[in-house]
Amino acid sequence: MRLQMKKRSIFRRIVLVIFGLGLVGLVFSSGDLSIIGYEVGKTIWLQWWVRVLVLCLWGLVLVHPQKINLKFFSKKNSLHLLLLITVVLLATAQGVNWQQSLWGNYYRGDGLMTWVHLIVVGFLASWLLTKKEAQALMPVSLSLAGLLLIVSSFFPQLGSWLRVGFGNPNIAAGFLVVITPLVMYGFRKFSWLVKLAIFSSIVVVTIYLQAWGSVVSLGLGLVMLWWLSRPRLKKWVVIVPVTALIVGVVGLMWWQPVGNSQFTESRLRIFNKLGRAAAQRPILGWGWANIDVAFKSVDWPVAVESEAYVDKAHSELLELAVTSGLLSLGAYLLFLSGVYKEALALLKDNDEWGRALILVCLLYFFHSQTNVVSVAESTVFWVSLGLLLDI
Repeated sequence: MRLQMKKRSIFRRIVLVIFGLGLVGLVFSSGDLSIIGYEVGKTIWLQWWVRVLVLCLWGLVLVHPQKINLKFFSKKNSLHLLLLITVVLLATAQGVNWQQSLWGNYYRGDGLMTWVHLIVVGFLASWLLTKKEAQALMPVSLSLAGLLLIVSSFFPQLGSWLRVGFGNPNIAAGFLVVITPLVMYGFRKFSWLVKLAIFSSIVVVTIYLQAWGSVVSLGLGLVMLWWLSRPRLKKWVVIVPVTALIVGVVGLMWWQPVGNSQFTESRLRIFNKLGRAAAQRPILGWGWANIDVAFKSVDWPVAVESEAYVDKAHSELLELAVTSGLLSLGAYLLFLSGVYKEALALLKDNDEWGRALILVCLLYFFHSQTNVVSVAESTVFWVSLGLLLDI
């Protein structure tokens, strides 16, 4: 009996190590970056990591079934998620290039297979980890990942032997923004000077990377944290990022209107062309991961000498509308709003862990509308979303 318990304990520790290393590995890139790109290596890592975790789940079922608690979202939110998956599958079937929808484009590999793995890892996080294990493992793993990313940002020469990074400072800063609530949770018992130093360091890094959207996101995170700590205000916290997005879009359009000569090379040009592409196929869109085809389908009245290759919408909501139509956009918003509503209703006033998870999800929602995000950032979002099942 004692030997059997020892074997269970060893196997469980192995599972925790695999989960933690998988999170840290998301900031690494493998192989020749000029050939496979930064994101393809990360999507390959994610997919194999998730597959190994599935095997770990089966192993736990065999050796320690008492530790397995298959939690799901509420019936309503599960139906919303099922609706989202169904619509995306239909969009893939009728899209302009179903092979690219399935596997993703050459530079990213973020097709439907990767998206499904993201959803699965969210559930695996809640099934494989107890609440105490998640509270200990997530901050440590993500703090190490963030530290590696910061070091590689300040010392790029290390890239010759330590392949850490995202190939884009805005994407790197976005990852740092999203993991900040969990990193700060890991230092919650330290003095306020230590916590201030860590948060300030992250702000300094995002400024150094000139990722101004991420700097704004960190400031917005402080506002949302204040709202979440007020029992009477926490149910309105979702309004903060939504209002910030509306104000930001209106301000951007005022600052850089259509008539501006620089508009042809601006972010608004991408939004304009993709918005018109979405209007051409409004119900089920162009097919998952087919932003490049949709972008090229719309002519631009002003000649552009060097046309950039656009494979991401720089806004997750716009990307959903273009690739899988307004039906998937509606299902996605229904799912997220339902999860946020239930999580905020269950959140206790002194639950720092729950606040950290909700902040991760809200920061991701905001930042993913302002820039391209890495599959690593999306992984942290879906894992946090899954762990909300156990707050």
